[in-house]
Amino acid sequence: MALDQQKLYTGLTEAFDKGIETIPVSGSAGQTESKYSKGEIAGFIADAIVDYASDAEILLLPGPLMIPAPTPVPDVANLGSVLKAQTFDIGKPLLKASIEASFTTKDPVMSLITTGVVSYIATSFTVFTGFPGNTATGTTLPVITPVLAPCTALGMAGSEQDKIIDLMAFIIHTAFKSSVFNGSAVSVFGGIGPIIAQPLL
Repeated sequence: MALDQQKLYTGLTEAFDKGIETIPVSGSAGQTESKYSKGEIAGFIADAIVDYASDAEILLLPGPLMIPAPTPVPDVANLGSVLKAQTFDIGKPLLKASIEASFTTKDPVMSLITTGVVSYIATSFTVFTGFPGNTATGTTLPVITPVLAPCTALGMAGSEQDKIIDLMAFIIHTAFKSSVFNGSAVSVFGGIGPIIAQPLL
């Protein structure tokens, strides 16, 4: 698996579709209200982003991985192996809170969501593992900030919801794909080495 923009688009579409669902207002004929609260809708959007992000991977590079010994031995068998994100849900509450705050404050350019996505990436992509037991720990930061103001502009211009969501998915996906992991790795054979400037796949 790897990060899939279409998966993000589908998840965001489902979330926003729930956001426009209405139910009749009790005791008020002909009137409707939102079926879900701002907090619930924020949760749906956060779920979509986290579900998408759960597929993130990195490569165990550039090494070298050295197995400690009186004369260290390189572990070439595991160099370049694929590692999957394991901590992708840690920052989800922060992401949800940022999205809800954006709704509550009527944030015109969704800057709070931008901040939330960046913070989510920084807090949630610290541990990666891969078969048969390779582990990497470190930090991940996006090079490109997911500025969502163009989505607002598109909405103000009267664009259809699907086009706005498609742009939003593109912007968020671009930020994730620009994100770079730096840290260290331990292989199943005990090899230890650096992982430097590895993009999320």
